[in-house]
Amino acid sequence: MLDTSSPFAPSVTLPAAEARMDVATRRLRKAVIACELAPGDFIHEAALVERFSLGRAGIRVALTALSGEGFVSRHARQGWRIAPVDGALIEAMLDGRRRLEPSLAAQRLNGQARDLLISLLGVMESVFGRSEPAALATARLAERQLRDLLVISAGAFTRRWLGEIWDHTDRILRLLELAGHPVAPPDRRALAAALIAGDADAARFAITQENERFANALAHGFMAMSARLAQPAARSARRRTARSATATTDTPIPLPIPLSKEQQ
Repeated sequence: MLDTSSPFAPSVTLPAAEARMDVATRRLRKAVIACELAPGDFIHEAALVERFSLGRAGIRVALTALSGEGFVSRHARQGWRIAPVDGALIEAMLDGRRRLEPSLAAQRLNGQARDLLISLLGVMESVFGRSEPAALATARLAERQLRDLLVISAGAFTRRWLGEIWDHTDRILRLLELAGHPVAPPDRRALAAALIAGDADAARFAITQENERFANALAHGFMAMSARLAQPAARSARRRTARSATATTDTPIPLPIPLSKEQQ
């Protein structure tokens, strides 16, 4: 059974106050990544306290931490704004992955890590090609744990930067899923085979190929999402006829706007 908790999380017991702060940060991060807090929305600390049953101090600490990761920003007299998912964010995320992920190709896996890699790959293969929400969620969780496995032996900065980039990736994917345009999870078999064989060049090539596939899939997903939003709502023929008749009999026809000299 797939473990929904990271196997690499530290098991240190925190003081009560610090633990509450940590709980608030993890809960709000989860809400932002899962789009429970919609991209672009403004939120207030008091509303978050009531909604998530967390302390005001914990909420403030959590929002401050998330602002440092680019998930929220503070606005005077408007509260906090959930970062919108726009072209700049997507390009920054893709650029970060292209620059940092190829360095993971040189990772050397010990026996335990190799066994876990094979196990996670098996989970992904068991739902490969399926599009129902539960299968997608299972594949995404296993694939994220696979990436977390590769980054565990990297440097502290690389771990932190990739962790934040991947959290932004998960939020973007969740937004597309909610819009009805899910991106298919990656096929990591070539990467896994290269890592097990210790072939860094093949692993680097597999990572690069997947990043290109992912960028193209995102572009198609957002184009489909934009096209769907641009479509006018369908109306019945009876309603169109009634509205047309009303406009003909009751609504004055607007005069054309005169052209400027340049337009003439």
